[in-house]
Amino acid sequence: MILTTALGALGALTAIAFVLLVNRYPKGPEAFVSVWAAIREGSRAYLRRQYKTIYVIAAFIFLLIVGSFGAFPAMGGLSYGLSIGGSFIFGVTFSLIAASIAMDSATRANVRTAYAASKDSVSSLRVATLGGAALGLAVIAMSLLGLSILYTVFRDPGVLAGFGFGASLAALFAQLGGGIYTKSADIGADLVGKVEVGIPEDDPRNPAVIADQVGDNVGDEAGRGADLFESVTAENLGGMIIALMVSIVLFQRINEDYVVMPLLVRAVGVVATLAGVGWAVFQRGFRDAIEPLRNGLIVTSLVAAVLMYLISSTIFGDDFLPLYVSMIVGLIAGILIMFYSEIYTSLKSRYVGSIASNSESGPALTVVSGLAVGMISTALPVITVVIAIVVSYLLGIEWARAAGLPDLFLGGVFGTTMATMGMLSTAGFVLTMDGVGPIVDNAGGIAEMANAPKETRDRLEPLDALGNTTKALTKSYAMGSAALAALLLFQAFLLEVGRYLAGIIELSHLTPEQSQMLLVQIEQLSNQLQLNSPTVLIGLFIGAMIPFLFSGYAVNAVATGAFQMVEEVRRQFRTIPGLLNGAARPEYGRCVDISTRTALKLMVTPTLVVTLAPILVGVLLGWSAVGALVIGATISAIPLAIVGFYGGAAMDNAKKYLEIEGRKGSEAHKAAVVGDTVGDPMKDTYAPSLHILIKLLNTLSLVFIPLFIYSLLTL
Repeated sequence: MILTTALGALGALTAIAFVLLVNRYPKGPEAFVSVWAAIREGSRAYLRRQYKTIYVIAAFIFLLIVGSFGAFPAMGGLSYGLSIGGSFIFGVTFSLIAASIAMDSATRANVRTAYAASKDSVSSLRVATLGGAALGLAVIAMSLLGLSILYTVFRDPGVLAGFGFGASLAALFAQLGGGIYTKSADIGADLVGKVEVGIPEDDPRNPAVIADQVGDNVGDEAGRGADLFESVTAENLGGMIIALMVSIVLFQRINEDYVVMPLLVRAVGVVATLAGVGWAVFQRGFRDAIEPLRNGLIVTSLVAAVLMYLISSTIFGDDFLPLYVSMIVGLIAGILIMFYSEIYTSLKSRYVGSIASNSESGPALTVVSGLAVGMISTALPVITVVIAIVVSYLLGIEWARAAGLPDLFLGGVFGTTMATMGMLSTAGFVLTMDGVGPIVDNAGGIAEMANAPKETRDRLEPLDALGNTTKALTKSYAMGSAALAALLLFQAFLLEVGRYLAGIIELSHLTPEQSQMLLVQIEQLSNQLQLNSPTVLIGLFIGAMIPFLFSGYAVNAVATGAFQMVEEVRRQFRTIPGLLNGAARPEYGRCVDISTRTALKLMVTPTLVVTLAPILVGVLLGWSAVGALVIGATISAIPLAIVGFYGGAAMDNAKKYLEIEGRKGSEAHKAAVVGDTVGDPMKDTYAPSLHILIKLLNTLSLVFIPLFIYSLLTL
């Protein structure tokens, strides 16, 4: 634990150092600074209001957790409930700190990235990469520190489930609220500004433009920071529970080297990320803007592969090779899933070109083509995840035979666990790439609003397109990790149900007799999950429905906010004399207020639906229905999210494709703008929230097991 805590602290300190390094770059002239100050203040004001809402709901859930354990003394009672509830609040707090660091880093880097483009594109991308690296390192370091501290105190992964649940709840609020905010502003700005009035994107005459820039930070930076924080946290937590189970079966005791193995992989990920960032930042030039980031990812992956070899050979001894290969399988699967983004969403993609061509016939074909691309794009990521699960499962069985593990199925699950850890070993650099996107997007907006020289804006244009690709890349990576982790998270749920039913509350001092009792209990539980059970079928159907219901609420929230934004922008153009010719200043604050109020009001219902539905199902139908619900939600959410990621990003870049061709203002471009407005809530609101939804359901199911064991109905 000393190593994981030390490397977690190193990651956090390095993130701070990157922020200080970014601060050394100049912000540019007063025109740049005034726009930047409005964006930064709007972003900080929104987060302050959002955090108050989150903590009010978190306080209610804390009481629900404590009360659920207090009502069942056999399940640990009030003291155990307080431990898990405290861990939950700890998770909420750490998640929101990660989100704050992400947004602060981005709003320091955006204006400096814009001004650096006055020199060249290389300098501009360097500043953006440093800003993104602060996000990446802070997120994985905060997760590593939080889990390391809690495990040192409690020595019980069951208590850590509260931390994962808190992280997931805060992330869902942060991502969903930020997504509603940013897309309400973006759609309103585009539909009136670019389609009706015919002014450029990020034109300072557009009243919604500041709200749009703020949205990039609260959605794609703060939201993504909390998002990936909960991803690595929930999957590390699941991995620790599975490793605990394996060690009990293999050694008849808890082998802490096995249990902390996921944290060790996360710790070496900090070192690998530092190597990748260094390589990307100090690259002197590029032909394509994605080259430095792609090369940095390759360096990160190679360093992670070497370090994982050293750790796995030390922890697992002579039989380590199958598990190490499983890690490499996960690592490769993650890289493949990320680069599928280029196939479907880059400016060179034939799919993007096809959408741009079809825009000649109007917005209907733009939207139809974009949806088709999204649906087609589900095949490669899903097949890749399936192959990774099969290969790592078989490798896990091979390891189990060699190590003398009597339960081969558990060995297979442990193989998929190691594959998930391998995929997440590059999470720090992937987050760096994601952080670059909103920074360069904001930089382009600042340059446009500050009326920067044309050559400066031209240098930022390819970086803006790069940002769309990296954002789609990171979202697909997060969803890929959620899919790969599905088996281990569900098995972790069975383990936790088994230990409660066996009356084993404290795991820190497990006796051999308790270990055997636990194994028998889990085997019995597995036999109860049959598809011919009405309880299981009901859970599957409700679980499969939840992602669609949630997504519908999310998209409708964007539509509500965008409608209000369109009306406000039209009103200002209609009633403020001289606004269109630049003689008057728009009322930016009114648009910022509309996005803020809409996001804070409309983010609550879908999040509470997701949170309360499995609790209600569990109370009525029991733990097996909740387990089935989680499986159903996972299966439906993954393809639904991929459609949103790739379809939305492809429509966005089809618009940019036409702009780079010099066809701004053409009928095809106007149609592509409409397509972009349809794709926006897909790729930036509902889709990135769905993998958080999956992890939220998993961690929630772990926390409220006492309620689910004593169900009210029996079917």
